[in-house]
Amino acid sequence: MQQCIKGNHLAQQKLFKKYYSLMLGVCLRYANNREDAKEILQEGFIKIFRHLETFKFEGTLISWMKKIMVNTAIDKYRKKITEPEQISLENTNESDPAEDMLSRLTTEDLLNCINQLPLGYRTIFNLYVIEGYSHKEIGEKLGISEGTSKSQLFKAKQSLQEMIKKMFS
Repeated sequence: MQQCIKGNHLAQQKLFKKYYSLMLGVCLRYANNREDAKEILQEGFIKIFRHLETFKFEGTLISWMKKIMVNTAIDKYRKKITEPEQISLENTNESDPAEDMLSRLTTEDLLNCINQLPLGYRTIFNLYVIEGYSHKEIGEKLGISEGTSKSQLFKAKQSLQEMIKKMFS
């Protein structure tokens, strides 16, 4: 670790290889495709190496690295939502109504729907879907059972589906 902090490229390469797959998995949850995930991964590791000396060993290195990857993905997402989205009208054939609804759903629409969820549903949805916590971890963090976490997530997804259906009916 000290060698990475000092800028030793071999030590940094070793750390990168050791955590590459795990961190790529985190990035894939936030990216549209594998290329975007790899871009987030690269930016995240640059931040990790740049700020490695600030790691205080209060938690695990993996948790700290995951947090940086998630924040990097969120930064990338924020940049994307400020760019105008281009919609292609080419090859518009009759399609599945559910796919058609989803294709017309904007990020802003989805975020508005998520924000309309009751606090419990929204909290568990974000922790599970966005942050990647397991139901067991959510239960421990919130002081609820694993089953309650699963139930709340199921209800959150149902509520979101209903909201989206209403938007397009």
